Amino acid sequence: MTATVAQLTGARARQTYYWRVRNARTRHRPESAGQAWHIQAGHPGGAYCDLGHELDPASHHAPTLLARSRPTGRRGDEQEFRGGCLACEWEGPVHSGNGFGDGDNEAVQDAHDHCFPGWRRLPPITTVEDRWAVPRSRSRWAQLTAQYPPGWINQCAPVLAWSRYRREAHAPPHAGRPRYELRVTRPPSNLGHHPADQRALF
Repeated sequence: MTATVAQLTGARARQTYYWRVRNARTRHRPESAGQAWHIQAGHPGGAYCDLGHELDPASHHAPTLLARSRPTGRRGDEQEFRGGCLACEWEGPVHSGNGFGDGDNEAVQDAHDHCFPGWRRLPPITTVEDRWAVPRSRSRWAQLTAQYPPGWINQCAPVLAWSRYRREAHAPPHAGRPRYELRVTRPPSNLGHHPADQRALF
């Protein structure tokens, strides 16, 4: 399978091929589908598609996460991740890890570097409570996103939030939030500068 899959590029093409393998529409065993690059479940573009055509491309660069498993003998399967784009054939470098913030976080960040260059300079949400409260408050959301580059909000640019712990996994979009929530490292608190309370900013 490796040689065949290597000929494919782009998240949409890989996802189509993955489902064709799973549904026994290729010469490969369906149970080997996980060894093909595919969009990680729960991430954008991961819907069912095996009819021989690709998913409809996005109208702008849109990040997603590709994953596959690789047999390693006695150690079992190794997980690999890379960023992808739903609008073009771009793919990021491969990261190995166990998921849940290990390997997949780096790949998601690569995808955002491609789709939203400079996203690391966006203002973060600084409390766990505000992860839910700010998007639900029209005024607070407007003040937060006023600092985004023009057009980014309509293109579902990410929301940044301070991590609660090391390697907290980035959260993919869902029905209530059509954008990634990227967990970023909280800056050191021993620099003599303390950020204002999140509520005081709004």
